[in-house]
Amino acid sequence: MIPARFRLRKTIILSMVCLLASILVSFLTTSAKTEYPYYIKVNKQQNVVTVYKKDKKGEYTVPYKAFTCSTGVDTPLGVYKTPAKYRWKLLMGDVWGQYSTRIVRGILFHSVWYYQMDATTLSAAQYNKLGTAASHGCVRLTVADAKWLYDNCPLGTTVEIYNSKDPGPLGKPETMKLLPGTGWDPTDPSKDNPFNHKTPSISGVSNKTIDWGTQVNLLSGVKALSTSGTDITGKIQIEGTVDIHTAGKYSVKYTVTDLLGRSAEKTITVTVNNMKEPPVIKGVSDRVIDSDTVVDRAFALQGVTAYLSSKKLSNKDIKVAIKKESDTVYTITYTLTAQNKKKAKEVATVSVDTTAPVMTGIEFKSLTKKQWESGKEAITALARKGVKVTDDYSKLAAKDIKVSLKANGEYAYIVTYKASDQVGNTASESVQFTYFPDIKLEGIYHHMNIPYHTEITEAYVMQGVMAVNSNNEECTDLVKVIIKQVDERLYKVTYQVPGPNDSVISVSCNFSLAEKTEEESEKGATEHNTEAPDGNQEQEGDSSKTE
Repeated sequence: MIPARFRLRKTIILSMVCLLASILVSFLTTSAKTEYPYYIKVNKQQNVVTVYKKDKKGEYTVPYKAFTCSTGVDTPLGVYKTPAKYRWKLLMGDVWGQYSTRIVRGILFHSVWYYQMDATTLSAAQYNKLGTAASHGCVRLTVADAKWLYDNCPLGTTVEIYNSKDPGPLGKPETMKLLPGTGWDPTDPSKDNPFNHKTPSISGVSNKTIDWGTQVNLLSGVKALSTSGTDITGKIQIEGTVDIHTAGKYSVKYTVTDLLGRSAEKTITVTVNNMKEPPVIKGVSDRVIDSDTVVDRAFALQGVTAYLSSKKLSNKDIKVAIKKESDTVYTITYTLTAQNKKKAKEVATVSVDTTAPVMTGIEFKSLTKKQWESGKEAITALARKGVKVTDDYSKLAAKDIKVSLKANGEYAYIVTYKASDQVGNTASESVQFTYFPDIKLEGIYHHMNIPYHTEITEAYVMQGVMAVNSNNEECTDLVKVIIKQVDERLYKVTYQVPGPNDSVISVSCNFSLAEKTEEESEKGATEHNTEAPDGNQEQEGDSSKTE
């Protein structure tokens, strides 16, 4: 017979076994039926918690939420399933955490710790470390984030702790900072939380009045504080702009939102006074153009800009009046009335330049043997001596003349001079520099503006021309002249003298007739009308005989 005390002990043991079996069966049954909507990943290196939810295939691939946390050196890497939860939990160091969820062994998700099991005793210093490694191994969160895990992630939810430089697909959220001595977590949903009745604030804003064109810093002296009292001035957003170059009243709205999603706003009026100074039109100057340039508004406004103080005005506001004074002169008048009713006026003259520059000092030259043998560079320098250029409008100097040499036979260079003014009118003239080994020609030059009815004969073109031999004896009778009429008014005259070894040395110049004068034109017409054909004369004679 079994003693009574042993029967009692046996009964207790059997009861405990049955209870444990019942709990185990219940847990297994519950686990089989429980759905786990979320998968939690903790990036220990970056101190970020990312919560994933299922995609259409039932896999945890959709990032849903991200929390900034504080892990520690002893936070273990690996994959775990949450086994327990605690509304308040005594932590290492005789401190407390809210909304704790166990991950594995002594590692939990929990709020930043409190000195007591009292929501007013939060460690503000530890709270401000969120986002950095600061715990003994647990994963610290704000109260709001810890509570979300506590409320939404059932026991058995998978937690993966890993290391990565990448904070995660949702990044690393910014965390609110607390002032020293703050005892409440601003995110705590408790109805007793004093932060429930607080909002951000904006200070230092007020209506402003500025003078026209004066720069204004809309953030000068402005400060914003978060719900927790920390400086968030850098988060201020400004709506509205102030055109300091347009008088009027402008509405400017300041808005700031803190990490709790709470906002503050203020609106001011900025008044810009009217400008007292008149506008100015810059870039207006007298200009010289060629005959192909069209003088219109677009041309007139090239390089022209209007300003009201430092503000550049639109050229559309400039009125342009173009007056043609003559075929070669325009007057352009610019007028402008600014928004302050002040006016500006500028006038410029545009001249049409159709005349090429005038070069002087260009001559045919006879070269000595030494000069001839000195080379093209020295002869070019010789060609420049005494040559000048002038123009009606452009400021030209001798250096603006281009000089080129081209060989013309064995003993000569054709020297060409060219000069262009600012609009492209170009003057060009060519002469010959000649080395005469035996017989030298003198007195040759271009003849211009010869009276129109002058007859260009050998006798005429030989006037002033002389030939001398190496003994300085005149031998003009050896000169041969060739006259070629190029057009109605231009003749090319070539002088030839004997050279060494039966060669011929030639020098050519131009004889140019002037245009007919009105008197010469009338005289020519009269002579043409009075000179009747021979047949008409005979008819007149016959007629007189009949009478």
